[in-house]
Amino acid sequence: MMLNFINIYGFMYNGQIINVLLKERNLRAKDLLEYLQLQSNGSITSLVRGNPTAERLEKIADFFEVPIDTLFQRSKSYGYNVVGNANHVANITIGELRGKTKSLEKIIEEKDKRIALLEDMISLLKKQQNL
Repeated sequence: MMLNFINIYGFMYNGQIINVLLKERNLRAKDLLEYLQLQSNGSITSLVRGNPTAERLEKIADFFEVPIDTLFQRSKSYGYNVVGNANHVANITIGELRGKTKSLEKIIEEKDKRIALLEDMISLLKKQQNL
């Protein structure tokens, strides 16, 4: 038996969020349909207006790399964090944070390589001074 979510515990499925996520991430509906193994020449209307199964909702959330509850209309959202100070406040998605984390990890890796190279150079210079 497939479980459908329309209104579970006061949470309403909001298919319009799919359109918002596609636009925010510059993705095509065709990419989502292919990921879901649906006809890529079809329309996402059935996903937006329909009553998708829990399994399909999970796949949609995986496609966008967001928690499944992002696809539901709620009074409190756990998929977004508000960051900033009094001068600038912005909503940042978890996917955006993951992307920034990956970029920062690459920068740290490059810095570690530079540090190792500089340490090698210092070692060589010390050896030359001792000669």
